[in-house]
Amino acid sequence: MASFSINLDYITGRSVAAQVSDRDAAEWPPHPGRVFMALAAACFEMGEAADEVAALEWLESLPPPAIHASGADERSRVAVYVPVNDKVTATKSLLQSTPGLSRSKQERSFPTVIPHHPVVRLVWDCDAVASGHLEALSRVCGAVIRVGHSSSLVRAWISTDPIHPEVLTADVACWRPRNLKSQIRLRVARQGELVRLRVACKADRINRFAELVEQIETTKGKKKNEAKAKFETEFGVSYRNSLRPPETTPPVIGTWQGYSNSDDDGEQEGSVIVEGQHFDSKLLILSKMDGRSLGVEDTLALTSRLRDAAMVHCTIQPPPTWLSGHDRDGSAASEPHVAFLALPYVGGPYADGHLMGLALALPRSVPPEERGQALSQLLVGEDGRPHNIELKLGRLGEWTVRLEERDEPPKSLRNEMWVGSSRSWASVTPVVLDRFPKTSLATDRKGWHDEVTKTVALSCERAGLPQPTEIDIDTTSWHEGSPRAVRKNRTSRSQRDSAGDSSSMNFASGPLGNGFPPCLSRPGKPSRPQVHIRLEFSQSVLGPVILGAGRFLGYGFCKPLKEKRRFS
Repeated sequence: MASFSINLDYITGRSVAAQVSDRDAAEWPPHPGRVFMALAAACFEMGEAADEVAALEWLESLPPPAIHASGADERSRVAVYVPVNDKVTATKSLLQSTPGLSRSKQERSFPTVIPHHPVVRLVWDCDAVASGHLEALSRVCGAVIRVGHSSSLVRAWISTDPIHPEVLTADVACWRPRNLKSQIRLRVARQGELVRLRVACKADRINRFAELVEQIETTKGKKKNEAKAKFETEFGVSYRNSLRPPETTPPVIGTWQGYSNSDDDGEQEGSVIVEGQHFDSKLLILSKMDGRSLGVEDTLALTSRLRDAAMVHCTIQPPPTWLSGHDRDGSAASEPHVAFLALPYVGGPYADGHLMGLALALPRSVPPEERGQALSQLLVGEDGRPHNIELKLGRLGEWTVRLEERDEPPKSLRNEMWVGSSRSWASVTPVVLDRFPKTSLATDRKGWHDEVTKTVALSCERAGLPQPTEIDIDTTSWHEGSPRAVRKNRTSRSQRDSAGDSSSMNFASGPLGNGFPPCLSRPGKPSRPQVHIRLEFSQSVLGPVILGAGRFLGYGFCKPLKEKRRFS
């Protein structure tokens, strides 16, 4: 298979870059996401030529690369004190040269590693020459001067030469993307990252700010007044000399990929990872900011309100079919549309199923630009930063959610927890059967089980997934912390009536344990059966895996399963 590599030569013999989860620890090997941010920055500084933008958009659409990197020695941490901006306030320690000003000192450290070999290669198994993007990508690489801190200088170039085995010495390891038993986690770029980074850097707003300020300060009379009016209209405040330009949003890539330098990770070398055809493998995750503690059995209440909010705040009216789930004539959409999901704490030894956030699974066929246009008002404020989304839940109170942007969110709010490739998947919320079984469970349990199994297999096909090699059906989830597929009622005997007639008993119906309420159905129609499932595939499947008639409101949402459930 043809391949190409982006090569980085650390020309100072050292890499200065901090881990996102520990600012005092050095990052090594360099994350592919950090390298992509360096490429994006170079592209923006060069003026964003159309072919260079297309090359980076092509690069972000590729699977994560392999990384050839040597070991490295971490330099001891050295604290330095960096002067910050002057403050116009008097303190006990005044500057001798300017008695009216004070200056504070801020401790900083610059985590550094000294690699044993200064060249790092990021290798993609793809023919860059055939793609037509090689020349433009080479120009962007030639403009990259650093990866990480400004002192972490590099020389970058493209190579299509095959990697010879002798390159991988005892000290140069090959880190490959792994979804099972990975040794390290690295940030990677996924489709749509370039657009997000462009929004974060706010280059257009900053340039426009500078342009209007120059007009105001260099013109007089009517032109000056017109420039001030434009400034107030575009930036929402009246012009004054003390105003600072818009600040960029810190560029952070939050998609994590497991890597391993060992082939013994549970996947066969060269094994194929199958992606579902309908949903993008990057969920849009919203973390809970405020509200009552709710369980995963309250999924429908939350996902329904989130869908309503997305429809109301959609900047395209009427909302597109991929968001509303309905065609122009009001009929159900035949194409895949957004699935609204709930993210609970399940699968751990102490899991209790409480909800930690929500998510949107977006159709793979919708371009990133159209997604951003439709959902921008729901997710971000006028300043371009995420804002709170209020969801009114009736008797359940109110919930506040916000776009998740933390470098190290809780595990239940990490994308890889729900879409990481696996051969084994099990439902967290029950699968609502697409049709009613004709066989009675009470009279023919095996026949009913066989019919439901076929229905689930058909649901996998409709979801764009391969056919499972094994399907298990149960009322209980294989993930610890998830309730029963349906609420089970029991009949309990009350006290005898006051007349003391033992033949006359009062009976009352009450819940037996917790469980999921029936999925929403059409008025006058009975609720469809709900079951928990476990699926086994012959190949690793990349999520999200969402099945059944309730999949667009969060039912039938599956999670990778590490091992089969055992019964004592």
